[in-house]
Amino acid sequence: MMRKRQARGDIVAELSGAAAAEDLAAVPGRARQRRLWSCTEKRSLVDMADAAGASVTEVAEAFGVAPSQLYAWRKQMAGGELDADRAMAIFARIDVSDRQV
Repeated sequence: MMRKRQARGDIVAELSGAAAAEDLAAVPGRARQRRLWSCTEKRSLVDMADAAGASVTEVAEAFGVAPSQLYAWRKQMAGGELDADRAMAIFARIDVSDRQV
């Protein structure tokens, strides 16, 4: 049976080579930096927190995220905002003319 620590290590390696929060803290001279999470990473973390036997707090602490952030991502996921296809920028067409209105 896989323990949570092993599962966390596997998902860390899977998520774009990111290191767990405890690994980043161990690097000497490294200042805490803001982390940018992809839609895929956010969905994976929310799924981990929603898994049977998992705790939102444990997952949040393991990856250096506030539990409230996981809840916000869960809400975004439910609203379809974390779909990778929809996360792309959408531009509107604008017609410009010299005519005065």
